[in-house]
Amino acid sequence: MPPRTVHLLQRKTSKVGAGLGKTTGWIHRTELRHRGVTMVPGVTYDRIDDAGLHLTVDGESTVLEVDTVVLCTGQEPRRDLYDELVAAGRTAHLVGGADVAAELDAKRAVKQGTELAATL
Repeated sequence: MPPRTVHLLQRKTSKVGAGLGKTTGWIHRTELRHRGVTMVPGVTYDRIDDAGLHLTVDGESTVLEVDTVVLCTGQEPRRDLYDELVAAGRTAHLVGGADVAAELDAKRAVKQGTELAATL
């Protein structure tokens, strides 16, 4: 049994990773499936609380009982949530464009997110 369960969720209803390169996208999805990653498109995020991540998919509300949430939430740097979490004494990390918004570099953001996730 893997040390943790990983869910890859996205708001778009298209196939997860549909915007990746045609020659590499399927490889990444296959590797994620092989590693037991659950991939779910069409997600609406409702809230995060002590019970976990509350979300809605196809009109069905559910709660994922999680202890760690990594958000990749767009290309405009918005640090509101980060500032709120830090002010509340919580641990939060910035990666990608939220960390350095000088240029949008998906490869750098994925690398930073992967390295951070490996430490959690």
